[in-house]
Amino acid sequence: MTVVVVTPPEPIVSFEEIERHIRDVPSEDKEHVEGLVTAATTWLDGPAGWLGRALGPQLLEWQLDAWPCGNWRWPIIPFLELDSVTYIDVNGNEQTLPGTDPLDADGFPSVRGRPGDIRIRYWAGYGKRDPDDAEKWMASAPAPIKVAIMMLVAQWYNTRENVITGTIATDMPFAVDALLQPFRVYR
Repeated sequence: MTVVVVTPPEPIVSFEEIERHIRDVPSEDKEHVEGLVTAATTWLDGPAGWLGRALGPQLLEWQLDAWPCGNWRWPIIPFLELDSVTYIDVNGNEQTLPGTDPLDADGFPSVRGRPGDIRIRYWAGYGKRDPDDAEKWMASAPAPIKVAIMMLVAQWYNTRENVITGTIATDMPFAVDALLQPFRVYR
């Protein structure tokens, strides 16, 4: 089973939010701070992220060699909406499952059984559809996750080296870990 990001999420923390958190960010550091936001978010978010879940709304593709059955779960949560289900049939032809919820069907068509023969695309993350544009998603990540990202960015901004002589090194600041721990998915 593989999950890949097809459409990455928009940032869930804005520069303005970071600027209020850090205070007195010089304008020449804006690009650097935005890079730190991207780094912190990427470290936490999506299939490869530390949290094991999607933060901002993103289109994911779940690649399988057999149909999910029994008591299966979405590999990356929170689930927002199913986009499409395609598969390679036993004759090697690509097919699309019809219907609005094809994964609730009683039976599934036969597939070759090779990795990636089944591709389930779905939207995941914290968000909702934009009422002014139904094609767009609006991010709504929980406040503890946003605060943890801002705390990481502030730490990285104020401590620009990975090791400081004369201090005790830790994996992650306790407050950040405490904020994120309830959202972490263990596999």
